[in-house]
Amino acid sequence: MPSVAFEPRIVPDPPAWPQSVVTVVGNPKPGSRTATAAASVAELLASELGTQYRIDELIDLVTFAPAIFQGDAASEENRAALDSAIDLAASASVLVLATPVYKGSYTGLLKSFLDVLPHQALAGSVVIPVTVSAAPSHKLLADLHLRPVLAELGASVPTPPVALEERDLEDLQLAVSAWVRHNAGLVQAATIALQPVAEPTPAK
Repeated sequence: MPSVAFEPRIVPDPPAWPQSVVTVVGNPKPGSRTATAAASVAELLASELGTQYRIDELIDLVTFAPAIFQGDAASEENRAALDSAIDLAASASVLVLATPVYKGSYTGLLKSFLDVLPHQALAGSVVIPVTVSAAPSHKLLADLHLRPVLAELGASVPTPPVALEERDLEDLQLAVSAWVRHNAGLVQAATIALQPVAEPTPAK
């Protein structure tokens, strides 16, 4: 019986590491408790996910807000900060997106930043919404208001939001670590699934 020659199996390259965890804060007050909560989510999540996940800088939108609202009329410094923030957010593997609850919705500052992102800018990113509110009645804000906008930008939102009340800020580690324990595995699976697969090398 003649032998049959089999071509070697082509194995795609493994996912690119490290994965980046970027934090964006939409509170119009600098140095806010929202920023503290978001940083805690990013740090505990990255720690739970392992050394393959590195934390990039926290983007506090209020520090360059004029560029978001004024566009080309803003100062060169603010415009450069906005461009850098857009690039960093668009390149993130995991994007922690934090906002306080104002009048039953997320802030205009955050909405305006999302509006200036290019079409499908968050495709390939896993987004973790973080909301800080005064009452439990606002815990669905991210699902009702943020999720549709994030879907329009191509983001994947595989987990429930981190819905914090102001009383949770008194023991932030406890509130955030409970969410991380329940959802870190899903975040990790989603980031790996969203990694681009290298084109296999044609067999000769």
